Amino acid sequence: MEEKHLYLLSLALIKGLGPVTVKNLVAYCGSAKAVLESPIARLRRTPGVGESTIRLIQQAQNLHRAETELKLATKDGLKVLSYLDPAYPNPLKFIHNAPLFLFQKGNLDFNAQANVAIVGTRRATHYGKEMAERCAKRLAKEGINVVSGLAYGIDIAAHKAVLEVGGKTTAVLAHGLDMIYPPNHANKAIAMQKKGAILTEYLRHTEPDAMHFPARNRIIAGICQAIIVIEARAKGGALITAEFAQEQNREVYAVPGRVGDTYSIGCNKLIRDHGARLLYDPQEVIDDLALHWQVPLGETSKVEQLELSFAAPDIPLSDEETKVLNVLTKGRANIDELSLQTAIGTGQLNSLLLSMEFKDLVRQLPGKQFERK
Repeated sequence: MEEKHLYLLSLALIKGLGPVTVKNLVAYCGSAKAVLESPIARLRRTPGVGESTIRLIQQAQNLHRAETELKLATKDGLKVLSYLDPAYPNPLKFIHNAPLFLFQKGNLDFNAQANVAIVGTRRATHYGKEMAERCAKRLAKEGINVVSGLAYGIDIAAHKAVLEVGGKTTAVLAHGLDMIYPPNHANKAIAMQKKGAILTEYLRHTEPDAMHFPARNRIIAGICQAIIVIEARAKGGALITAEFAQEQNREVYAVPGRVGDTYSIGCNKLIRDHGARLLYDPQEVIDDLALHWQVPLGETSKVEQLELSFAAPDIPLSDEETKVLNVLTKGRANIDELSLQTAIGTGQLNSLLLSMEFKDLVRQLPGKQFERK
């Protein structure tokens, strides 16, 4: 059990404390442990933290529960990923409300290949399932991890198709990993762990309540570089995932359907009103990924040969980021030293350093020290 996970999970278990607030506190205090041990006066200086939040932290007694949960996760063979871990999916780190923790079964490294979601209605037609299988198999043969939600219809059609060709596929779930919903898909969830994964932000004994599914959909969109929507009603989970994807600047593709068909309305509206790309052939997604991410994808590429430059992107730097990196090139510095040498106020600097940490530009050390990565 990693100590950093213990204290961070203890913070995450505080009801009323969201991921954005926790990240701000950790960035300001230097670590989750420091947040829990900080005096009230120091917590008050954290940007965006008020008296009610401070009271929640001061009254928190979650260490024992956090320790129990982490021990059980280890016993169950789960991989525990916090937003500060290198193995946490890089694209997901940058969304506003990214989960503090992910719990994973399977050894898939989300940063080692492209991840593309295939989503759609639970009541898929024969045409919809056929398109899901066609897209999933084509992507899987290029070494791309196909992501969906394990639901009936389009989701399970995509997962099954990937398993048939021996590819990588991931199911993001809206409940704890001590169960599988729907139960009929448990065997597929087990099979996909050999090369892929099942993933959730929820602790064990968390039921698949209705409100968890939209939250789950932001993770599906967040870990992927592109989203394919195949058959969707005018409203529903697939369109929520597409909306999250567009908010997160992901490419959204939609397979068009016959005008007037109930399960074509959503896709046709995405294309007409929301800027989704009309998808005719899955090769278009592969070509776009290769162009956008400079990934060497092609007809003859193999899973083992797929090397992805987007895992370490060449990020344009702002003037403030450049100033910080210039200081850290000379060696480690604390936030006061950085503020003095860059002429950036500590309030702005806290937010800037948190953003730079997510971009994998700097590393935070104990005692509010920072170094260049």
